[in-house]
Amino acid sequence: MKKREKTGKLGELIARGAKALVSAVYPEDITCDCCGAELTADTRYRLCAACTEKMPFVKGHICASCGVPLAGESDWCPRCQDRDFAFEKARSPLVYEGLARTPVYALKFGGKRYIAKLLGAMMSDCYLSSDMRCDIIVPVPMSESELKKRGFNQAELLAREVGGRLGMPVLPALIKLRDTRPQKELTGKERAKNLEGSFTAAFTEYISGRRLLLADDVLTTGATADECARTLLKAGAKSVCVLTAAATRQRLPSESAEDAAETEG
Repeated sequence: MKKREKTGKLGELIARGAKALVSAVYPEDITCDCCGAELTADTRYRLCAACTEKMPFVKGHICASCGVPLAGESDWCPRCQDRDFAFEKARSPLVYEGLARTPVYALKFGGKRYIAKLLGAMMSDCYLSSDMRCDIIVPVPMSESELKKRGFNQAELLAREVGGRLGMPVLPALIKLRDTRPQKELTGKERAKNLEGSFTAAFTEYISGRRLLLADDVLTTGATADECARTLLKAGAKSVCVLTAAATRQRLPSESAEDAAETEG
């Protein structure tokens, strides 16, 4: 009987070893997260060379407030010139346009949670290259009904991915008290009004006196980040910075409302 048990265990070990060898020689995750092309070499992000080239990374001179690229010599973009945001600054690795829409949509609306690894890696690098120094990551929350409808909070997935890479704790220190109208249906002023009083702080004993990093998927008008930051500061936070996967450029008045607001909310 013991001989049979040993033979069975040996067989299991051989099977596991064979499976590990196959995985090493023929890894499963070797495709680009954007186009699905096979990756033939190690890359910084799980993107092929073509998608990496097309990806609109933030670079060059940027807005001191929201971090989007600037063409001129001004320190602020038109969106931030006359705004007094509660957060100190916001930074994103991507401009929300072109190919950057693909992974954001795949995560938020396509239910592809593994995309959080790609965007989280980009966000982590963005944080390390910025002058932000924070103690705790706080994801932008969803209401109970919103969470039930989507099945997950993409901001929390991104926050945990960034936290794991940076060795920074993630704390759900914000609660969304009520459902709000979808932000994409509203103008900039309507967005701010829509969110007033919709958040409350939790774990105040942990966030008091701490530098917080608010995490979300896209910064559009900044209304959500601003309201969240105000809530956290009222609860005793020392400061709030914002890190998102992507940020939109300032839209021109001539552009349609449909093009101007696609993701926030």
